Amino acid sequence: ARLGGDEFAILLPGRAEEADRVAEWLLAVLGRAYEQTGGPLFLSVSIGVAGWDGEPDVELLLRHADLALRYAKQRGKSRIERYDVAYDQLLRRRTTLEHELRGAIERDELRLVFQPVASLPSVRPVGAEALLRWRHPELGNVRPDEFIPLAEECGMIAKLGAWVLNQACQQLSRWLADGHDVWVSVNVSPRELHDPSYVVLVADALRRHGVPPQRLVLEVTEHAVATDLDELIRRLTALRRTGVRIALDDFGAGYSSLGQLRRLPIDILKIDHGLVAEHEPVRPEGQDGPAFAPMVDIVMRLGHQFGLEVIAEGVTTPTELAAVVAAGC
Repeated sequence: ARLGGDEFAILLPGRAEEADRVAEWLLAVLGRAYEQTGGPLFLSVSIGVAGWDGEPDVELLLRHADLALRYAKQRGKSRIERYDVAYDQLLRRRTTLEHELRGAIERDELRLVFQPVASLPSVRPVGAEALLRWRHPELGNVRPDEFIPLAEECGMIAKLGAWVLNQACQQLSRWLADGHDVWVSVNVSPRELHDPSYVVLVADALRRHGVPPQRLVLEVTEHAVATDLDELIRRLTALRRTGVRIALDDFGAGYSSLGQLRRLPIDILKIDHGLVAEHEPVRPEGQDGPAFAPMVDIVMRLGHQFGLEVIAEGVTTPTELAAVVAAGC
């Protein structure tokens, strides 16, 4: 039966494993190429499976199947998910978070924390990364990796980003007035970057808080690079014209190629903590000196070849510190 739009329901008698076999068969059939004059087309399909023992409650059965379908869509296309009672709790929490997040700024529930960036080997603070935190009076501390993707999905990321930018510039202005020689960085989502008004937003924030542009660093992740590279280059170039600096975050965790790195208008390369935390630092062959993390060393040299400042992220142990100092971060 067609439930509406592009949603269909299939009702079948039988055991759970039979339903699973039918779902897998449907996934395979619907995923095949549809031959067209302009070439083959491919569709993706998400499938939610729910079952019922005994006397069926049709509405509840449909609701369970729909929840499983939504969960399948959230976890990526072209997959099958079987209903689990935990989906109800997940969906309820998601709905609650989305509703509460919409008023979090007005209720003064958001704050920034600042992670220091230190010069090595002196460990003197030279900057700080502004990180967004949300404490809800009833839900407690909501993790950023839970509410930030939700903000992106429900269209709230631009509002949150503007708040973060202004708060960060305000704090930076205070630090500079107190004589601290530091800069501050904020994270920028791909959606914000591709909004033509974002450059104006940045320029306004700098002017309002009297912050020298070079003291503000905008961080983009490798995931942003995975989108339209030419468009990204245009956006980053426009932002750099305001005088701010650009950092490529999480380098080594995702998509960047050397060709892209050469083309991107960036000033700072941030090495992903995964590369910093290599388990076996290597000793220089036939030489004395501290052990170093080979990937950090390679990225360091690469960054310097491109004239970039290089920052190692998440250094938390003496071993990691010694390795990144040896590499020259």
